[in-house]
Amino acid sequence: MSSELAGDILIERFEVIACAKCSQPIDTTRSDPFSLIHCPVCGAEMRIPARFANFILLDQLGKGGMGSVYKAYDETLGRTVALKVMQQSIGQDRAFVEQFLQEARALAAINNPHIVQIYSYGEENGQPYIVMELVDGGRLDHIQEKQKSLDEVVVLQTALQVIRGLQAANAAGMTHGDIKPANILFDRAGHAKVADFGLARFKGEKPKPGEVWGTPYYVAPEVVRGQAPNAGSDIYSLGGTLYHVLTGEPPFNCETVTDTVLLRFKEPPPDPRVFKSSISAKTSSILLRMLAMDPFARYPTYESLLKDFSDALDPLIEARSGKKKVPEKKSVAVPVMLGLVALALIGGISYFGVVLFKAHQKAKAEQAQFERDIAEGRIKQRFVGGKLVYVRVDADPAAGTTPSPTAPVDEWSIPASVDAAISGDNASAEFKDQTFLPLRAGNGGELAEASKIYLRFPLADVGRTRIDQASLRLTARKTASKPKTAPYKLQLWGLKAPESWDGQFTWSTAPANDTTSTGGMMAEKAVLLATFDIPANPETGDPLLFSDASLAAFIRDYAHDEITLVVTGDTETDHRSGWRITATEDAERFRPPTLILKAK
Repeated sequence: MSSELAGDILIERFEVIACAKCSQPIDTTRSDPFSLIHCPVCGAEMRIPARFANFILLDQLGKGGMGSVYKAYDETLGRTVALKVMQQSIGQDRAFVEQFLQEARALAAINNPHIVQIYSYGEENGQPYIVMELVDGGRLDHIQEKQKSLDEVVVLQTALQVIRGLQAANAAGMTHGDIKPANILFDRAGHAKVADFGLARFKGEKPKPGEVWGTPYYVAPEVVRGQAPNAGSDIYSLGGTLYHVLTGEPPFNCETVTDTVLLRFKEPPPDPRVFKSSISAKTSSILLRMLAMDPFARYPTYESLLKDFSDALDPLIEARSGKKKVPEKKSVAVPVMLGLVALALIGGISYFGVVLFKAHQKAKAEQAQFERDIAEGRIKQRFVGGKLVYVRVDADPAAGTTPSPTAPVDEWSIPASVDAAISGDNASAEFKDQTFLPLRAGNGGELAEASKIYLRFPLADVGRTRIDQASLRLTARKTASKPKTAPYKLQLWGLKAPESWDGQFTWSTAPANDTTSTGGMMAEKAVLLATFDIPANPETGDPLLFSDASLAAFIRDYAHDEITLVVTGDTETDHRSGWRITATEDAERFRPPTLILKAK
């Protein structure tokens, strides 16, 4: 390995890497870190990694005036993280480093789902770095750039989550100081998280003479005057951020940065309905109050802001669902019913205790077997689709061994390495949610009611010629409590050949997608493998196992090392309320979409 400077950051480059698919050594001395290369043997595309301390740098996520942020694999703890490395010149300012460390410690102590978690802090070659939670579901500014202006309900839901994050930081004595769309991230579940407290300061600290903290579009007037940022200035910046993503226009915008900053001292921002007439009067009023030039005219607390946003959001959701809240009526039967329920619970505690105990024991046994498989080399970690996954292997290519002829691998359980769900059409806003994959269909709905779910599975270590049985296991998740709905059919398609995709596509750009059909794919690029019946109301966590001889035959004859399966709903059954498939995994109920293969 050799070291080199990458924008004033010293990293180590790999001179040779192994192909993630075929293990072929590849010379990378003439290629820059993080550039894309292709394996000369199997043609697999991969990004050249680098090293920093005990981290393998997989990609550069961003770069700023103070340093760079990388997607990295922490070899010590065995997890993928976001690594922010400060420039060497920053590391020479020890006073700044100490302040930075102090703030990192304070932020790490805040445990809130809407703040990017800080894991650890360190220095390498005089370069300070922090290890953070990797949040890879998108950035608000990137989403807004694609769609110009965002849906009001989505913006208000995002606002509520961001406010809760800022509220937690404020309670710990911290302000953000630079709220803007680029600092609002989303995880794969669609949850908003506040990132980059790089300009945050403890309460009471003021900028140095001539220094302005913030971004011109969103910085509060009092901060421009040199006052210390506080909760009120963060509320102002959040107001400017929400105004921008909701309307497609910032509240103040001139040809130069100076004019943009000064404009807020000359006139109030225009009513957001000037740019987007569909915005509700309540939302417009909230944003204008957040952007008041006088801090005392803004919301006094985050609690009051949360209440107004909630009050603005509720009628919008009710209008879209077509349902109105009905006031509850008091009934004398309620105490009686509660008593009966209590008796029923007492009678059922023993039964459910036994069921839960057995489930817990089964989960422990499965985990123990999984750990034995890893220790004995039957399961290994591989970089597949840009991330680490566990795969069952026939042999270890690095060791040059082959499986015993008396004990061949005859079953493979392969979780999806990449997944994405799409819905929409070429005329309406397109949508994807990579954590809970929605599947909807219906003969009475518009095209936007339908979804198609893409799942990619690695097959490099599977003895495909011996495949005799193939099943796809999904996990159900109810969208909400609802009455019984009719069962309908799930269609399973296979792409005839690999196509490049990374989960960031849309309805109009998805591989082989027939954009005019709720459930169809292009016949020249995809084949319909099977149609399965879906139960009327699967409960959250229920495993759904679908097997068909045509799926086994398709995989057996498939010539490539990665396969893409597409799940769609039928167009015959009215099932617009839908249900969901989970693409995440936890220790209790959920498992990712999994391909289960058995050999002859």
